[in-house]
Amino acid sequence: MTNLANSPSDAHAGAKPQKEAHIQIDRTPYTVLEQEMTGAQIRQVPAPPIGPERDLFEVVPGAPDRKVLDTTVVQLHNGQRFFTAPGQINPGLRFTVL
Repeated sequence: MTNLANSPSDAHAGAKPQKEAHIQIDRTPYTVLEQEMTGAQIRQVPAPPIGPERDLFEVVPGAPDRKVLDTTVVQLHNGQRFFTAPGQINPGLRFTVL
């Protein structure tokens, strides 16, 4: 999906041209025109959008992955990766042997 932030008329109105960022969400590539987005905005990039039942994480090479809240502002760059995971994991039932 391409997130088109500028229409052709914006370029003639003196607006700064925006750089593309090629990111991945759950291994699917996307192109966005913003240099920074909130977690809520990133959730809207895929179609259908990422639902509230899933948590969004930014892959941080060499460090623990970072949970991205809806209000978190993320500076975007080429090759940046995100993944989602269930927000709540049920470990299953525990049986007791009598």
